[in-house]
Amino acid sequence: MKNYQPVILLKDTQIPENLGFTARSMLNCGLEKLRVINPKFSLNDEKIIPLSAGASKVIKNIKLYDSVAKSIADINFLVACTARKRTLTKIVQNPKESIDEIFRKINENNKVGILFGAEQSGLTNDDLSLCNRILTIETNPKFKSINLSHSVIIVCYEWLRKIKIKKIKKKHILASKDELNFFYDSLENLIKLSGFIKTKERRENILLKIKNIFSRIDLDKNEIDILFGIMKSLFNANNSK
Repeated sequence: MKNYQPVILLKDTQIPENLGFTARSMLNCGLEKLRVINPKFSLNDEKIIPLSAGASKVIKNIKLYDSVAKSIADINFLVACTARKRTLTKIVQNPKESIDEIFRKINENNKVGILFGAEQSGLTNDDLSLCNRILTIETNPKFKSINLSHSVIIVCYEWLRKIKIKKIKKKHILASKDELNFFYDSLENLIKLSGFIKTKERRENILLKIKNIFSRIDLDKNEIDILFGIMKSLFNANNSK
């Protein structure tokens, strides 16, 4: 079952103890795939292993990245865990709804990631533009703060409950985030060459919205190939004039 489980991603984690608690929470629920992006401490910090309480194999197998883009290159479906309201239009789900969909995506042979932000600052709009869904955990409106590792175990527990009653199968694969990023880069280059958007600031804003649109659609590999074909045809037609 290890290959058929979501990947947990922690971005800009500030407190080493939270990494230990997260590993413990994950293994409690049968999850072992942990990726860490730009942590604010050494992964050899002596505070981590004791608080993992026996989940040292999760810690030892951590994959370290210096950017979100690199950490999700092989991910097909990405969920962002955030409590803050955003201007980007995304489908927002509670933990049960999110895990239900995550299970379906994995059941179709997709690689799924769940992204958590820093304890204080959370995730940026750029991070969210790469995500397919937003997951929020309901809390007391008068006291909304929730510890990072607590958020992780709530989500992981929903996964544990789900796999107790369902079995994983293989089906249909979405485009990976690496393929999507290559598509976005190609689209940006085409926009630059066309002169459609004159200023860099406006171009960046438009591209952010374009990423948000496509991330909601859950494109598969064939659909990405079709879009590449359309872009190539438009580029060639423009050059032949």
